Amino acid sequence: MRLRPHHLLDIITDYGHAVEFRPHPYGHAVHIVAAQVLANLDLEVRFVLAADEICRPCRHLRSDGQCGDVLHQLGEPISKQAYNDALDGRLFSYLGMCPGDKMTWMSTSMRVRAFLEKVSEHMPGIERICSHPGEKEQDRLEGLEKGLTRLGFRKRQGAGNPEPNGSCCVPAWQPGD
Repeated sequence: MRLRPHHLLDIITDYGHAVEFRPHPYGHAVHIVAAQVLANLDLEVRFVLAADEICRPCRHLRSDGQCGDVLHQLGEPISKQAYNDALDGRLFSYLGMCPGDKMTWMSTSMRVRAFLEKVSEHMPGIERICSHPGEKEQDRLEGLEKGLTRLGFRKRQGAGNPEPNGSCCVPAWQPGD
């Protein structure tokens, strides 16, 4: 399964907040992917900086594989593609991963379980990287913690990696670049 890193974090956060996964008017497949991931933490996922299994059926996905949706809530409108690429680029960097690598510990093709262990090791801190506009970082952190707890993960006391490790091969684009 191909997934953007932030999509899996969104699923875990929503799971932690006990959000019911339902079909979305855009037609994306988050409800289907969430059910598959939550039912099988040993599912192999290739983390990508591109359209993924959630995006595939979305009405905004263009034939060139790019998202045609626009985010207006950031002040100046920005394409969702640029926003998501920047967000996932920061996550790849923060977690020491690169899109498209094949299976190794630091690669982007891993079991969901291994990814969630990596996320847990970067808490607190990751919420500063993956919170969406209008979402409070504390709410994101609480959702991730509750989701990981519901799935049987525990973050280590004193663990956390508040600074990116800088080993990613994706530039960390910021709005305004």
